[in-house]
Amino acid sequence: MVDRLTWRAGFGPSEASRAALKGLSLHKAVDRLIAAPQGPLSGPEPVHNDGTPLKPLESDTDLVLAWCDRMVRTGNPLVERLTFFWHRHFATSRQDVSPPQLMTNQNDLMRRYSDYAANPTANFRQLVYEVGEGPAMLRFLTGENSTKRAINENYGRELMELFCLGVTNAAGQPNYTETDVREAARATSGWQIDDENPDAAVGYFNRSRWDDGQKTVLGKTGAFSHREVVDVVLSHPSHAPFLVTKLWHEFIPTAPSPATLRDLTRVYTRSGFRLKPLVRRILTHPAMLDSIKEPNMIKPPIVQAVGAMRALGMGITDDTLFQVLGAMGQTPYFPPTVAGWEGGTAWLNTNTALARFSLANRLLAKQYATLPTKAPEDVPGETPVQAFQRAHAAVGRPWLAKGTISSLRYYSANAKAVSANDRIARQRVLRAFMLGGPDAQVM
Repeated sequence: MVDRLTWRAGFGPSEASRAALKGLSLHKAVDRLIAAPQGPLSGPEPVHNDGTPLKPLESDTDLVLAWCDRMVRTGNPLVERLTFFWHRHFATSRQDVSPPQLMTNQNDLMRRYSDYAANPTANFRQLVYEVGEGPAMLRFLTGENSTKRAINENYGRELMELFCLGVTNAAGQPNYTETDVREAARATSGWQIDDENPDAAVGYFNRSRWDDGQKTVLGKTGAFSHREVVDVVLSHPSHAPFLVTKLWHEFIPTAPSPATLRDLTRVYTRSGFRLKPLVRRILTHPAMLDSIKEPNMIKPPIVQAVGAMRALGMGITDDTLFQVLGAMGQTPYFPPTVAGWEGGTAWLNTNTALARFSLANRLLAKQYATLPTKAPEDVPGETPVQAFQRAHAAVGRPWLAKGTISSLRYYSANAKAVSANDRIARQRVLRAFMLGGPDAQVM
């Protein structure tokens, strides 16, 4: 249960987290995760392979690695998992957003709405307000160019299609019309970016550029501004089920039952769109423990990669993580479309599967390079069972299917183990398959 929870709500278990959560009920374990502060990052600061510090505002590689470093060294992985969820939900790409401070400021905003220890009343309504008025979104969807004389519909469309409602409701009926998009776009005009101050966390409202006329959006009429039209959109009956379902699938692959969806929707709406009660209800749902003896959810690349680094006790010392994430198909700050990453089984194809296994080999090779022998230590006289157990412990004791255990023990028993090099090679093979084989792709 602890391993399932820490993978789904973080980046996998450490021995410390296993010890802290073992014996607790699911509800108590979730409460402990939610209440845990971010705390200071633990371990060495991230560096390049020459030992120099990262410069995330000068290099996109360093920008990505700096966020990955937070995921690796955070005291509460749930906060970073949720921050990454919001990054995918409000997908904004560095490719179209400059300078990079706009992206890091948006990242800090999303982290603030993911840290329930520091911000227990965080709610989705306020998050939409701030994201929509933030420089990163204004630049990404060219909202900064939307004026009463030249309305830009990008943000008005995505506000409904991707952020709050979805295209259709449960019955397959459209949630909005093209007229609703145009009218919402009129309401959201007038926001600009202060290019003289790229560190500004928010845009500014230029009333002279705003369309202050009457608008009709989703059947409601008024001289709506940005926040007022957000309120109109969030009052639509499709909003709560849409957001609840999307957040549910961050943690649970199977669809919620109609009764579960109704319950989660009530929790969300009755709390005033607060996020902490909703996340808690999802994480404590019995479906979190479905198929507990055989994980049934594919790890996103960032979860697998960061989880592997945490399992090995490794930090950022070069650009390996940036390279493998690109090959695996998920580079933070660079979603492929405004809809983010597809996820699920789309993560697994011929190329990305090879990249996932390559991740394990590259990380293990980096780890071996720091050892005196540049390889796992040799243990003369080690039995095949002991070799298996030592390898399993060295990579964080990940879940292995019964068939995998049988196959790896068979290999361990039959691998040549006469010399030190033989035994070291056996260790390397066992660790690579445990950390990067098929079982490592699920959580």
